[in-house]
Amino acid sequence: MANRRIIKASDLSGFSIFQDPKRGTIFYDIISRKGYILTSSDVRTYTLYTAMLPLSIVIAVLAMSMFNLTYVTTFFIFLGLYLIAFLAYRFAFFYKLPEATNWKKVKKESVFLYLARGYSKARLGILIFLLAALTILMPIYAVLEQRTGIDLYGSYALAGASFIGMIIVIISLIIKIRNNY
Repeated sequence: MANRRIIKASDLSGFSIFQDPKRGTIFYDIISRKGYILTSSDVRTYTLYTAMLPLSIVIAVLAMSMFNLTYVTTFFIFLGLYLIAFLAYRFAFFYKLPEATNWKKVKKESVFLYLARGYSKARLGILIFLLAALTILMPIYAVLEQRTGIDLYGSYALAGASFIGMIIVIISLIIKIRNNY
């Protein structure tokens, strides 16, 4: 049996996670604007919560390819899955955590610094390559499949979002190279 690395709450990071020296790990809920204390026993459930967005995307894309669905139908499948998971975790998990009273959110670093410090040059390079491929291939796929209307515009929107993400990662890579992060 493989050795599993036990993840503690202090190992968590992300845009909604703050490490407070007095209270420990705090999850900041942007909806209620409150902080909730995460303990090491909550890490597994929180990790499942963070996997809900990519998992919803994968399930929706698989449904699209298996059942030959349109982009609009696929989007609504994704949205439905994600909203169900989002609400389930909100009410069944986060709102049952102890609240960090009188806790104020501290300003975090920008997404560029977050990516530059958190990922290696190789990972950023691979991410740039994948986003560039998605930017180029999505419109080509839409034209080859003779998509029209909202499906065509959805492909262009996805390509545009991929292009913006690629620019963000390129800037992060430049920052990483210049500052030797």
